[in-house]
Amino acid sequence: MCRWAYGFLVLAYVVVTIMILLVLLIVVGVRISDFVRWMILVAWIAICLGGVVLVERLWPLFSPVYRRPILAEEERLHSLMREVQHRVGSRMRIRFLISGVAEKPTCSFGYRTVVIQSGMLPLASDGELRGILAHELGHLRDGDRVMEAAFVTAGLLARVFRWAGWLIRRGFRISIVIGLLVLGVLFFVLIGLLPFFLLDGVVRAFRWGLRRQIDYRQDAFTFKAGCGDGLRAWLMQSGLAANASRIRRLEKMK
Repeated sequence: MCRWAYGFLVLAYVVVTIMILLVLLIVVGVRISDFVRWMILVAWIAICLGGVVLVERLWPLFSPVYRRPILAEEERLHSLMREVQHRVGSRMRIRFLISGVAEKPTCSFGYRTVVIQSGMLPLASDGELRGILAHELGHLRDGDRVMEAAFVTAGLLARVFRWAGWLIRRGFRISIVIGLLVLGVLFFVLIGLLPFFLLDGVVRAFRWGLRRQIDYRQDAFTFKAGCGDGLRAWLMQSGLAANASRIRRLEKMK
């Protein structure tokens, strides 16, 4: 249920965002034919949902944080992922990347990419690693990461509002005169982007609750795959305080 609710929330956010933009363009006097409006709407949905493929391919190329796994890492990861996929009947082609940032946990993004934190490979047992991979496989299988990417793309104008606000605050920290000048230059930008910022805030509040439910659902999927004990063991090892609620739910599932 939460999967469909999350998908509906993100799709509604994508559509409402572009509709607000079209309304603002009409208000300021930009004439757009009905055909062009529909084309803009379709193109925006395609960018939000399909652009994740391009990001998935290009992001690692320009980020020094990620690298391709070496042969030993790749063999271990693919072997364990095949075991997990065999248990759940999945045939997805998963791509692995290694992250060199210790603060970032293992995650997934796009359609088929799992990012493994390099420090966990020598620490996690095969059982623990199966649990982590099963959890991320569930996110990729259900399209959770595609919805997240669409949400980030749809929130572009809201982020511009935040950047403008940050510039104004920086200006006032330097001096009141500079702050007022920056505010004057960006005032109409802030007014125009205010609806996107308010919409983003409302959607983020609903998204926060749904994301927790989605994580719990993927924890349940991990247990169904027979990898729940490994996931729970790794969560306990990696930081009990941060993962206490998830660990309690995993204990109940067992």
